[in-house]
Amino acid sequence: MSNYNTGDMLEIIFAHRNKAYGAYQLRRSYHKTLMRAFALGVSFIAFLFIMPRFANALSGVMVERPDETEVTMSAPPDLTPEVPLTPPPPPVTPPPPARTTFVFVPPVILEDPMAPDKITTEVDELLEKEGVVGTKEVQGTTDIAPTIDPGDDLGDVVEAPKKVILDKVYDSFDIQKMPSFPGGDAAMMAYLRENIIYPTIAKETNIMGTVALRFVVGVDGSISDIAILKDPGGGCGKEAVRVLKSMPTWIPGEANGNPVKVRFTMPVRFILQ
Repeated sequence: MSNYNTGDMLEIIFAHRNKAYGAYQLRRSYHKTLMRAFALGVSFIAFLFIMPRFANALSGVMVERPDETEVTMSAPPDLTPEVPLTPPPPPVTPPPPARTTFVFVPPVILEDPMAPDKITTEVDELLEKEGVVGTKEVQGTTDIAPTIDPGDDLGDVVEAPKKVILDKVYDSFDIQKMPSFPGGDAAMMAYLRENIIYPTIAKETNIMGTVALRFVVGVDGSISDIAILKDPGGGCGKEAVRVLKSMPTWIPGEANGNPVKVRFTMPVRFILQ
């Protein structure tokens, strides 16, 4: 084997040639250029391999909650006031049958001495007849007109509207005014966006979905009897309940002008963006 190295071989090859031409310098720096290119290639491949993990770790540290939490509300119930029932007209009582009456002729003073006896006779005859004395004669019945006994059955009695039961929990179709968040639906959605913190487990496992909550708004606007009807998991339901309990006092619902307890259903949507 030869003991010459690469540098010696280059000196021999270019012993009687122009070394400033360029080929000499290219051959002399070939190994350095090759090692540098190899190192850069390995570094680039390592960067492509490590970058996704580094980005995931960095996003988990810097993002504490999603930029936006979309909250959807159920459609408002129909608040058209119910028209009160018109009580039926009272039963019409037929008029009593006409009673028999006789014409009474006012007495006239006559000069005939027999006239007073004649007038007395005519008055006595009228008093003996069955009927009522009037100004004209009417043919009818001599029965006494019927009277209404308070104990008689007059048919169905119209009852007054029932009073509102304060301890009863009403549904949306039983009342005239639904409970509401102070400031309306827009204020409630803004409150949810500002206070909901996306659960860490749900964020790491990419869990999204809608949490359906049902609760009771009391006569004083307080929230109680919270129940989770639907939960996508990852702590979303627990976070929605926490924010619901932290809400300010609601405006209570009303039935017939009185505040009552109302059962309310509210969906809260969790979306990662």
